[in-house]
Amino acid sequence: MEIYLSSFLALALAHFVALLSPGVDFFLILANSSKYGKFSGVVTSAGIAVANLVYILLALFGITLIKDNELIFTSIKIIGSLYLIYIAYLLLSAKKRELFGEKIEKKKSKKDIAKYFSMGFLSAILNPKNSIFYFTMFSISIQNDTPFFVQSFYAIWMFLAVLFWDIFIVYLVTNSKSRDFMEKYSNIIEKISGLILLILGTSIIFNSF
Repeated sequence: MEIYLSSFLALALAHFVALLSPGVDFFLILANSSKYGKFSGVVTSAGIAVANLVYILLALFGITLIKDNELIFTSIKIIGSLYLIYIAYLLLSAKKRELFGEKIEKKKSKKDIAKYFSMGFLSAILNPKNSIFYFTMFSISIQNDTPFFVQSFYAIWMFLAVLFWDIFIVYLVTNSKSRDFMEKYSNIIEKISGLILLILGTSIIFNSF
């Protein structure tokens, strides 16, 4: 079980660090939460999480089918590690930017559940980076002898991590003090996240040989 624990910790850390870095989904949550309040932000987060689950399952079954081919599996692991290093480069080179625009009056309405859910779902499902990222995550965390129930646990963990992290972002966005903190330290968080991903990516490549 120790080998599975170490693989899980590497996967969970890389996944969480990636969640910390602002992307398309992050800014969609910011926009909807700022304009329409917590309810719209939470529903948008649910749509994003479900779309991520689709990619998680596709990546899981894809890796399961090829994991017995050592050459292909190792090649994908190295390519995935290079992708993590690429993300790290983008984060380390990112410049400080304004996260929040002018404050917009919130509109509370429970009639637009489908609208907000579909916005989140389409934002995530149409982003090709998500499929690449999850394929990378499974390629570096799943071994040839990893049981299916362990793989399933990885998948459930990532789905719940996306869902609860995005909902947490909604509550940060709708709190003025948290908004100030995010505005001030977001670029520092990006730099730290990039450094962690760089270390993870290089260590995986090193351990693949």
